[in-house]
This record gives sequence, structure tokens and C-alpha cells, in this order.
Amino acid sequence: MPLHTYQCDDCHAVFEVLVRPPRRAEPAECAFCGRPNLTKKLSAFAVTHSELDAIRALDPMYKRMVEDQMARTPEAEPMRHLNRLTPFNAASDPGDPIDF
Repeated sequence: MPLHTYQCDDCHAVFEVLVRPPRRAEPAECAFCGRPNLTKKLSAFAVTHSELDAIRALDPMYKRMVEDQMARTPEAEPMRHLNRLTPFNAASDPGDPIDF
């Protein structure tokens, strides 16, 4: 369901209107001042996660390419950093506890 963006020519307010497919009626008045002088603006669009997956599916070698690059970059291995951490029970003075 598309969002249409409008700007009021009188109060210059910008607002969005959700337009459902069966009816394509434009708003008759400004949502802020109530005057009928509206200009339709160019709206931004969103890419959903499923569309991103569809783009990745266009290149079946994408996942393999990323995995090969990760294998060639040892600094990118997350376990390398976790293995260097000192456990709290092994620290000589872990400091004051943190209240979240």
C-alpha cells in the first residue's frame, strides 16, 4: 500500500496519506490547516527484506563470494576476538557491577 506525500501550498505542512489500492482518491484538504491547496510531492520508496533476498538470488554465487572473502580475511573472524577476552571469573579485579 503506497504512501503519498503532499505539501500544503498555504501552511507549507508536509504529510503522508496511505492510499489503499481499490480507491485512489487524493485528500481534499490539508491535514493541518484544512485548506484545499495541495501539491503532490515525490515520495520515497522502501525496499523490503524479501526484495533484497530476491536481488541476492539473482546472483547465486553471492553467498559463496562473501564466504570466500571472509576465509581470506582472518581479522573478520568473530571467534578470534572472543577468544582474546578474559572471563569475569578469571579477572583479578573486574570492577564494580554495571546496573542496566
